[in-house]
Formats: sequence, C-alpha cells, structure tokens
Amino acid sequence: MKNIGLIIDRFHLENKVAEFLKILKKKAKVSIYVEESYLLNKDNLNFDVDLFFVKGKGKLMVAMARMIENETSIPLINSYKGIWLSINRFMNSLILKKGGIRVPDFSLNPSNCKSPFPNYIMKNIIDQKTYSFKPNILREDGCLKINDERAIEECNGINEKYQYFYYQKFIKSKWEYKVYGFGDNLYFYKQIPVLVNPNKMETRREIEEITELKEIVLKAMKLLDLKVASLDFLKSNEDQYYLTDINSTPNFNYIKDGPKIMADFLIEQTRN
Repeated sequence: MKNIGLIIDRFHLENKVAEFLKILKKKAKVSIYVEESYLLNKDNLNFDVDLFFVKGKGKLMVAMARMIENETSIPLINSYKGIWLSINRFMNSLILKKGGIRVPDFSLNPSNCKSPFPNYIMKNIIDQKTYSFKPNILREDGCLKINDERAIEECNGINEKYQYFYYQKFIKSKWEYKVYGFGDNLYFYKQIPVLVNPNKMETRREIEEITELKEIVLKAMKLLDLKVASLDFLKSNEDQYYLTDINSTPNFNYIKDGPKIMADFLIEQTRN
C-alpha cells in the first residue's frame, strides 16, 4: 500500500478534509504533518512516503515544500514553485501575462499612491491566510472602487507586511466562472459574482466544458507548475475571458465527488 504525506494546517485538517481522509485512508497509508506542531529538521529527511500533498499555504508549509524539493526525490503536489506563484498575485500576474494568458490590467503601487484604474479591485499581495475576501465597496464619481480589508490590514495594521497595494482593473461580468483542475481533468462551474452575491454556493451550478477556458486553464497550470488548482474567470462585455485568481489549494468539497476525485488523483500520481 502506498504512503501519502499530507502537509496541512490545523484549520484545514479540522474543517476541510474529513471526507477526503476517510476515502484516502481506504486506498493508502496517510502520514499527516500539521504546520502548527511539526518541527522542521533539515538533518532528518527520512520521510517514509511515496508522495506529498500540500493542503494549505502557510509560511511553514511553503518552507517545508521547498525543503522537500531541494533535499529529497519525493514527488510533491503542488510544487514549491506552484504554491509560491499562486499566492503571490503580482508575480503570477506577470508570468501569466507574459505567457499569453489574458489577465485584467494590474499594478503594484506604494500605499500612498492612487490606483491607476478608475474602476478597480485592490487585493492583498500575498494571499496566504485562511480568511476570505472582505470587500469594502465604494462608488465615487461614477467609478467603482473595491478595497479588500485584508490588504489594508496587512499594509496599515499592527503586523505590517508591506507598503504596497496590488490593484486589478475591474471587469464587469454577469457570471463568474470557476474551473477545478486535477491534472488534465477539469470541472466547470459558474456563479453570480461574489461582489453581487457573497453566498457563492447559492448560485453555483455545474456547466458543460468551455473549450476556450479549457485551453487557458491547462496553459496557466503548466506556466505556474500546478497539478491541482482552481481558477476564477470573468467574461467582459467583449466576450473575452479574464483570469482573475488562481488557487493551489482549492476546496474540492465544493464540487461533486470532490474528495474522491482528489484521493483518486493522488493515488494515480503515486503510480506514475
């Protein structure tokens, strides 16, 4: 029986992976490394696992992923590069745009400078914590200005992280499209945008494969070195899809049979 190492934080372990672990433990041995209690030791890297899966994006989890890649030959899902680029909005925007993926216009500005876009969403630069998007929506002089309270706290709060804001040009869209990727297997959904209806699951529905989105998703996952991801898209009035967010630790509970799909994918990867 294969042995899969799960690198995870306490929040995800207690709230997000119960069904997934129940299924996975029927197919493989599971070794769990919890971020808040595991002590990194570069002199002891004798992990008895065939594959590591990183479910989370905390600093210690990212550091452990990097150490495993540098010091062992154990496969890692997702890679250190993939995790880091997916949580760094500015870096993944640069790489995706350079690679030919259509993303909203973006800018990284000092916190004392205004947005270069009249209509914008201001987001946190490093999307690492478990709490979700908290928009503060303003309408001034016919312009829409959306500020993520997380970004303001991370820049101006007690535990200051940086003095820059990441601005993304606002794309008005009737629907928000979400695609989950497990290798080459993709699952397509759409929902009313969260800014219109914060309860994203209330309007989410599964849809047929969209060929254009499939091509974009597979290309984006390859560019960022991701094997498992969820990607968010908006569709402009000109019928162009824009990739707005990418997540290396998607909540697979949100899709039909998601925990089983994730478990089966990991088992398949150990065989490959």
